[in-house]
Amino acid sequence: MKAENIVKLLNESGAFAWRITDTLTRGWEFYFIRHNLDQNRSKDLENIQITVYVLSEDGKSVGTATAEMGPDESEEYVKLTIRDLIFQAGLVGDAYYELKAPAGDMAAPDEDIDINRISADFIDTMKNIHEDDVTFMNSYEIFVSSIKRRIITSTGIDVTEKYPVSLLETVVNAKSPEHEIEFYKLYDSGTCIKDDISTDLEKTCVYGRDRLDAGKTPSLGKCDVVFSSEDAVRLYEFFRDGLDTAYIFMKYSSFEKGKPIADEIKGDMVTLKVLKNLPGSSMNRMTDPEGSLIRDEVLMEKNVPMAFHGGTKFSYYLGEKDTFIPGNYEVSGGTHSKEELLKGPVLECIFFSDFQVDTMSGDIFGEIRLAYLHGEDGSVKPVTGGSISGNIKDLLADMKMSTDRTRYDNALIPSYTRLAGVTVTGAE
Repeated sequence: MKAENIVKLLNESGAFAWRITDTLTRGWEFYFIRHNLDQNRSKDLENIQITVYVLSEDGKSVGTATAEMGPDESEEYVKLTIRDLIFQAGLVGDAYYELKAPAGDMAAPDEDIDINRISADFIDTMKNIHEDDVTFMNSYEIFVSSIKRRIITSTGIDVTEKYPVSLLETVVNAKSPEHEIEFYKLYDSGTCIKDDISTDLEKTCVYGRDRLDAGKTPSLGKCDVVFSSEDAVRLYEFFRDGLDTAYIFMKYSSFEKGKPIADEIKGDMVTLKVLKNLPGSSMNRMTDPEGSLIRDEVLMEKNVPMAFHGGTKFSYYLGEKDTFIPGNYEVSGGTHSKEELLKGPVLECIFFSDFQVDTMSGDIFGEIRLAYLHGEDGSVKPVTGGSISGNIKDLLADMKMSTDRTRYDNALIPSYTRLAGVTVTGAE
């Protein structure tokens, strides 16, 4: 059923407000064992999401409910679905809020996404990764999609845009006569950035060799730890999420505009900016999932919140009328070189079995698969096992960041982040 027909049924339903998101996905999938193509397939899908809002009789609360369907449903089925959504929404009683009206120019360029070229770029990149008898590609899978998304709302938003979304999953094996290990790496992106993938996978092959010879992590108590891989993104999500209107409203975050997030800072301070576009990102969009225009904006400057981001409901509650849900963000580089941040004694963490940062409490925890212990004498020793823990709220007063930065899909962050006073529990 076409979106225009669903609009007609929604307008006749008596709903307080509604939103339709019609998403068409066209793409390729490739599955390789070593470098031999095991199978490939194409996909051509359409998904329609309907969200209905119901106003209470006293006009003081709003309920919402969402359903998804394919494009071939009958008019009767859609009518029944809308009726059921209205009933479900009527059981919810959130404080009153309103959907946003159109704002600014919502005309998106109608550019075709060449999924054949993007797919070829990924395949060519993977076939040129350097391998040997010790480290090699066990398998990899490539998913490339062209997305066409249309958002229509009862308030007058009607915007259509196209964008690419890609995913590369890899398994790198390292093998010795005694044992064999593997590292799983996942790369989200828009298009294929060959240099980024090649550089990271070749570094992973080196890490694989070192992991084969790694000793056990000693118990270091409180010590300095450097994060120099994608896991560092989790650290910076603490700052991004702390600026979300939902976190602010529900008291999960204590961030306030114009007030520093920490006192007595001895290290580097965070400047965080959200971006409409970031080369290589899978999150480059003109509008967010609710149809609000995305723009470049500084949210935090030198540890001082300047603006908030977030969805319609909680932004309305806080009186923030011009917010949006960002996809990309960058954190300004710090004041230190790589060499300064890796000067021992320090533990440089590369791979975790699991790394978690609770962006509400600030607690961090990770089980170490591979790290490098940098000594005061300049020695570097690969280690494995044990864990790290701490709380970023306590650690950010002496956080040091590198001047150079690395992009991990939708996040551009300092390549090296050093925290002092992290607890390291050994495997010995």
